[in-house]
Amino acid sequence: MKRILVTGAGGFLAGPLLKRLRGRARVIAPSRAACDLTDARAARALVRRARPDLVYHLAGVTRAPDWNGLWKPHVTATVNLLSALAESGRRVRVVVAASSAEYGAAGGARRAREDGPLEPVTVYGSCKLAQTMAALSFSRGPLEVLAARIFNVLGTGTPENLAPGSFARQIARIAAGLQPPEVVVGDLSARRDYVDVRDVASALEAIARRGLPGECYNVGSGRSVPMTSILRGLASAAGVSPRERVDPARRRPSEVKDLAADLRKISALGWKPRIPLSRSLADTLAGWSPR
Repeated sequence: MKRILVTGAGGFLAGPLLKRLRGRARVIAPSRAACDLTDARAARALVRRARPDLVYHLAGVTRAPDWNGLWKPHVTATVNLLSALAESGRRVRVVVAASSAEYGAAGGARRAREDGPLEPVTVYGSCKLAQTMAALSFSRGPLEVLAARIFNVLGTGTPENLAPGSFARQIARIAAGLQPPEVVVGDLSARRDYVDVRDVASALEAIARRGLPGECYNVGSGRSVPMTSILRGLASAAGVSPRERVDPARRRPSEVKDLAADLRKISALGWKPRIPLSRSLADTLAGWSPR
């Protein structure tokens, strides 16, 4: 059986992937506490212990108080991991979780292609772009490195620090009678490409099996939807009709108003998203117990 290392195993993206891999491979999925990849020695020790044939590098954070808080878990950790893999001399295939935030303004395009402009407008997007470029630079010799540029994800387990998770938690509480019928929101004017976390898991497998080393592949639904549709879809799934209250502290006008994934490249690998948005929203809501 293949030996597969999954970093970020306790995170949102990893859950459905680990379910897909169960029973089909020897999976090593260390917790962040068990292995801090920002420590080069810890990364080398993990690689010696895991001896992987395939790595899904999903570890990272979405928010931090400063540049260093985003740079270290993405760029430093990735360089440490891939350096350790290269030093091992083993032939290893590595799929790195990249982000649509790397496109940013995308040269004004509304549909982002992998060979299109990369113009991140946030610190997170800049750090993810640096991570992707660093990772792909290791795709030589025994390492085959590929990047999955993932758009906005939702489904069971969506964390509260993402807009759908915040909406879902509030709506679950409203449906349970634990708070007034009002949802606190930020900027709802943007349109985003949302893809179900289970579809992301199948895309990661497709890229690992059939992708070309050194290449980046978009993972999304291929269409953008208004943020208002996300909010109202969650409310509909709960059977409530809350009013919206804009919190100035949450209102960060988006510099990217409308962006969707061009899926032609990953479609050539035989992958396409299968889970409809309505089901993803219902599952996102169901994942939040009112409290």
